[in-house]
Amino acid sequence: MENFNHISIENISKKDFLMILQALEYTGEHMHIQAFIDLKDDLIQQLTALSDVTEAELLSLMQS
Repeated sequence: MENFNHISIENISKKDFLMILQALEYTGEHMHIQAFIDLKDDLIQQLTALSDVTEAELLSLMQS
């Protein structure tokens, strides 16, 4: 098995990535797993920093 430190998301569609974020939020809230919510928040924070948009703008772009 190859060893890796980073994972690229360039081949994940907006729809699929939004679904991942929603699944992390849903599971974190309904199963009371804070690590899932933290991961979702971290992913959103990194994407907003990279794209220089707000969280609301990012989620709107993903839904379009």
